Amino acid sequence: MSSLIYCIADVHLEKDDRAKSDLFLSFVRMVKDTRGDLYILGDLFDYWANNRRVLRDFQVVLNALADLSSQGSKIGFLIGNRDLLLGERVLSRYGVDYLGESSRLELQGKRLLVTHGHLLLTNDVGFQRYRRTAWPIYRILDAVLPGWIENALAKCFMRTSKKVIEAQEPWRLQFPEKLIRKTLAEGVELIICGHTHCPLVRQYDGGRTFVVLPSWTAEKGGYLCLHEGHFTVHDFYAPQG
Repeated sequence: MSSLIYCIADVHLEKDDRAKSDLFLSFVRMVKDTRGDLYILGDLFDYWANNRRVLRDFQVVLNALADLSSQGSKIGFLIGNRDLLLGERVLSRYGVDYLGESSRLELQGKRLLVTHGHLLLTNDVGFQRYRRTAWPIYRILDAVLPGWIENALAKCFMRTSKKVIEAQEPWRLQFPEKLIRKTLAEGVELIICGHTHCPLVRQYDGGRTFVVLPSWTAEKGGYLCLHEGHFTVHDFYAPQG
């Protein structure tokens, strides 16, 4: 296991946003240079579908992950609400471990829950209903539709998802304190997630912590680094020159 573990969420890579892609590739090089492991907590891609065009659009990013993995770094991927169609079949080609929507891990002697964050927003009943009803349909369409039709429908799907989330009252997009405390009481020492794009570090009794990771822009990314059982949250900027 690496002495450095990095966690990121909500990069939201888009094929036409070269600046953000370059920023992410610089981050992957940093992880490689420090011989770290990387956990991606969902929404690495703003949209994902399993067809040739999408694979081609993000081939450089996928190749960078494959290169990182080939150097001995462990890469874990948890799906978010944007890359929900990305699964083990594709990720395994690039040396990336598929961890589903949520995973409990023990790293550096610390018990972690890592997840994108949408599963923790139990008050967001509109989105939870949307996830239960629409996601299975999207997965069926992903399996049967020609790629060009699927990608044409993608914008409609993403607009619907945004509207569902934005239509909720603000309090529904807050993580329920009762659920966080219950999860920590079950033996988890550190919960790490993203999803809301509102970074947060909240301490609880017994040294237990809840962390919401920052989202990425074309100019700046955010990440958590775990080293010898202690974590820090940092901003990442592209190297100058």
